[in-house]
Amino acid sequence: MMKLKILFLLLSLFSLPAFSQVFKGKVVTDNGEPIPFATLYIHEISAGLTTDDNGYFHTVLKPGKYTCEVSSLGYIRQILTIEVHNKDIEQNIILNERIYQLREVSITKNSEDPAYGVMRQVIAYAPYYRSFVKSYTAGTYLKGTGKINKIPALLKISKSVREDAKKYVGRLFVLEEQRRVTFTAPNTWNNEVKAYTNSFPDELQVSLETVNINLYQPTIFGKTSPIGPSAFSYYQYKLEGFYTEGEHLINKIRVIPKKGNPELVSGYLYIVENLWCLSAVDLKASYSGFDASVKVTCKEVRSSVFLNTSTTLKADINVMGIKAEASYLSAIHYTDLNIDATIFVPGKDTQDLDKVASDNHSSLTKKQQKLQQQIEQLSKKEELTTRDAYKLSKLVDKAVAEADTTHFKNKYERRSWEYDVKKDSLADKRDSVYWAAVRSVPLKPEEVQSYAYKETLKPLNDSLGRGNINKEKVSDVILQTLLFGKTFKSKNEKSWITLGSYSTYVPEYNFVDGLWIGTKLTAGVKLNAQTKLNFTPEAYYTTARNTWLGSGLLVLDYAPRRLGKLSLSGGALSADFNGESGESRMINAMSSLLFARNDMKFYDKRFLSLDNEIELANSLLLSTGFTWQRREALENSVEKDLFKKHAKPNLPRHPDYSPMQRNELMKASVSLQYTPARYFRMFQGRKYYRPSEYPTFTAKYEKAFSHGGDETLSPSFYRTELSVEQEFEFGLFNRIHWFVNGGAFWDAEDIQFPDYKHFATTRIPVTDHSLNQGFALLDNYAYSTNTRWAQANVSWYTPYLLLKHLPFLKKKRYDEALHLRSLAVYKRPVYWEAGYSIGRSDLLRVGVFVGFERTKFDAVGVSVSLPLLKLLGK
Repeated sequence: MMKLKILFLLLSLFSLPAFSQVFKGKVVTDNGEPIPFATLYIHEISAGLTTDDNGYFHTVLKPGKYTCEVSSLGYIRQILTIEVHNKDIEQNIILNERIYQLREVSITKNSEDPAYGVMRQVIAYAPYYRSFVKSYTAGTYLKGTGKINKIPALLKISKSVREDAKKYVGRLFVLEEQRRVTFTAPNTWNNEVKAYTNSFPDELQVSLETVNINLYQPTIFGKTSPIGPSAFSYYQYKLEGFYTEGEHLINKIRVIPKKGNPELVSGYLYIVENLWCLSAVDLKASYSGFDASVKVTCKEVRSSVFLNTSTTLKADINVMGIKAEASYLSAIHYTDLNIDATIFVPGKDTQDLDKVASDNHSSLTKKQQKLQQQIEQLSKKEELTTRDAYKLSKLVDKAVAEADTTHFKNKYERRSWEYDVKKDSLADKRDSVYWAAVRSVPLKPEEVQSYAYKETLKPLNDSLGRGNINKEKVSDVILQTLLFGKTFKSKNEKSWITLGSYSTYVPEYNFVDGLWIGTKLTAGVKLNAQTKLNFTPEAYYTTARNTWLGSGLLVLDYAPRRLGKLSLSGGALSADFNGESGESRMINAMSSLLFARNDMKFYDKRFLSLDNEIELANSLLLSTGFTWQRREALENSVEKDLFKKHAKPNLPRHPDYSPMQRNELMKASVSLQYTPARYFRMFQGRKYYRPSEYPTFTAKYEKAFSHGGDETLSPSFYRTELSVEQEFEFGLFNRIHWFVNGGAFWDAEDIQFPDYKHFATTRIPVTDHSLNQGFALLDNYAYSTNTRWAQANVSWYTPYLLLKHLPFLKKKRYDEALHLRSLAVYKRPVYWEAGYSIGRSDLLRVGVFVGFERTKFDAVGVSVSLPLLKLLGK
């Protein structure tokens, strides 16, 4: 027994850095008040750490002499010399409040704040600082906490929720991680979790992501960055003062979002003069039900190189009556760091510029030399204009791209994040002695209690018995599968089966079929690294027609870099006459069941189709298909809704419609879709395009073949169609979306109503159509045509137009839009609509529209657009 105790003691000692001592204490003001989230940076080991919200810090150092820099925004930094011998050091550090100096400025009528001169330099050099690090290795400590303070009373009606509330509400949970992070430019991250512990309940899966935030990206915390391209269009700036820190002058600049727009950040930037990089940021960001305050401190880890050494975040959450709080802190120490010095570095004087140029030109291409000369010429200007700043930013961005020796052959390909996380086998087995050595801040009493509370639950869980736990897990899996669906994978993850959620069991109701009762699932297998096969069968019994409907879809995904997809589908279904742009069947189901509004009309469709998609070149997509269909008319099997109101016959409202006879269609189709200069990224072997500023052109051609026969009609026709669509942004969150479409039929014989050109039209007040393309006041099928047509839609979205100027709406995350659409069909009066809407992007909008035939008033109404319902209704 004594030998075991000695062995355990030795193992505990080896888990600590050899002969290390604790350096701990508290950072306070001259009045003794704690300074939360102050930063300590130890120069000799390039290590940053931060105090907790009570001002305490804690770290372990080997014997030696250290220079410790202690700072906090708004306070004068302290530089201490610490000598570590053979005992722990405890020291309280006092920081005095900083008094900012102000520049002498001549105030004239049209003078601008001095902050703008500083910000032009920062914006100009942001592309350089975005990618000037070639590689680094760093050790990190992360801690996150969370607490639910309140849940809605409505949820407490459930007994299980009330029981869970006792375990969760009002109790702090904590998570800690120690990582070793290796970064290689441009986007490769390797993370090794060396230690991991948490007090969160086992049923809650909580993790922390990478700690190093790139402050120079065009977006920060999901918002438009105040140092990104065109930042002056979104923000105002004010110089609140400056101070010296070592050899550097630091400017404190207030960031003010224009019109108080909640889609932007606010707060302060601390900028190093002449280097034009960030020393620190103190920003606030607001999201739906989520308000966050983020502080990032950068230290000079190498001469003229400022990198993030500590990050703190505090957040208040209020979503659907659930109130919670969360916090996060990270500390980073760098062990290996390589900087890219192949392009111009800011902050050099004229002689240094000439030296950099002469040293680099010999190894630069002619294009790089030309870019370097242009950068140097602009950099030597005493003051940059806004135009100069944007031009210099673009030049530096190009110089960085030209210096990248790992760029892709395809000029439109952009790198994806390569993010790999590995876990040490001992990560979740580290003891308290180990954690005491690696923590950057001591645990607070509430955090100690949180760990202790979880320990008390372990014996209880163990006493439940293995059989009961398995039984509970099986029941949970069954319930989760029924409610939300679930994917089951093989051990090698090369095959899978996905069961649908509750919405797939009774997906539809209409007056033709009644209720659909059945199921839908998807099974798949990965054939190789580039190819996978998916099969989606569905089968439903219709309660009113007393018949079975079903279909199957077999999809082969191949050539992922060229978006290759081969599809085979077939089955027997009741289909909407407007198969190309019809309303959501879910909306039609609710409308029929509750209001007898069966605007959608159906026919019986037996079909077999073969389709293929493949890219011929970047963003040039070729689609081909061949289909056989047998179709015939259907009648209502149910006459009334739930409230005994009579339904209308299953006949489309169109002047040329007559009940469809049984017919057979054989049709071939081909289409080309192209978007110029469209950038993409590869993720998990498949191509994903980024939004483009250029229009998307689509051309389609269809040919239906008559195959003879006297008993069954066989349509024959040609159809061509061309459309152009584009969305672009301008100004302060303004965007324009426009869409035009036109086409014609010719040599049409025995053409049937499902083959007509149909449009996204509906008079149902709720629609899943986007307001960018649909018509809100036209009956379904009213303008469907087998002749010629032309359509044009334009929408202007803007943050502030009418209602958003009201004080109680000003800071809400809605935008406003004006819409104008027109539809011209051969031998029909030109129809057009104008409207106004308010909503959140294209996810949810409420609009008021007025419709006209030529210049004659036709209708006025309200339309609620919910495009997400289209996904649920499929």
